[in-house]
Amino acid sequence: MVDRADINAVDDAAWEQAVARETVIRRLANKSPPNRAEFLKDCRDLGLKRSRLYELISAYKARPVASSLLAAQVGTPTGSRRLPDEIETVISGAIEEFYKSLQKPSINALQKEVRMRCSQRGLRPPCWTTLRDRVAAIDPVELTAAREGARASRQRHHPVPGSYQVQRTYEVVQIDHTLVDVIVVDRIHRKPLQRPWLTLAIDVASRMVAGFYLTLEPPSTLSVALAIQHLVQPKFDWLESLGIDADWPAEGLPDTIHVDNAKEFRSKAMKRGAE
Repeated sequence: MVDRADINAVDDAAWEQAVARETVIRRLANKSPPNRAEFLKDCRDLGLKRSRLYELISAYKARPVASSLLAAQVGTPTGSRRLPDEIETVISGAIEEFYKSLQKPSINALQKEVRMRCSQRGLRPPCWTTLRDRVAAIDPVELTAAREGARASRQRHHPVPGSYQVQRTYEVVQIDHTLVDVIVVDRIHRKPLQRPWLTLAIDVASRMVAGFYLTLEPPSTLSVALAIQHLVQPKFDWLESLGIDADWPAEGLPDTIHVDNAKEFRSKAMKRGAE
């Protein structure tokens, strides 16, 4: 099976298949034993042999996440960069100087530009899919600002003022970072270190903080993942381990997580980790 650290390297088709299977296999895994007629129907719907479906159910019971249903992949992971540094430099330069322009050139035009630059340096040009992957990794806010201006980028990617109605708890949870207005000091010499970052998960309906993560590191995909983990898990054991006698009734899977357009929120790792 695919290691949990490698889910970002799985191609989109394989990942979407695993997510679709997870919905069915989660239901089957909760039944012991599964209904025979229902099981056979699920075999037909998923296009799997009975032995293979049993294998997937066993794998899912051992580790109940979508990535447990991925088959091991052979070859270079999608999105990995194995090109020589000289070619990577050419690609980066062409994207910054040519693709991120008001003329809004296509990926095909970018490929021609990269070919020309590689030819001038005696380098072998990369394939079209490589350039497509590099373009897909660009922050959409940054790309829109470069191609259409800062105002267009703000209008397209920044929040629009207005009211928002949510009916029940954990229907929508919003996550964002803030730099805390305190200074962390060295525990031995009491010298100031820096201000910590706080990632908050707030339930919109109740306005309760449903999870958080505090760190001295800048916001990242890891910060978001740990805040979501804290949001989902029961808080009793965590509070008890800290010697806190209090009730914090916030746990479970939210229906929707709202975030802004920061890179750590829009990464493939963030999306697949949530799935």
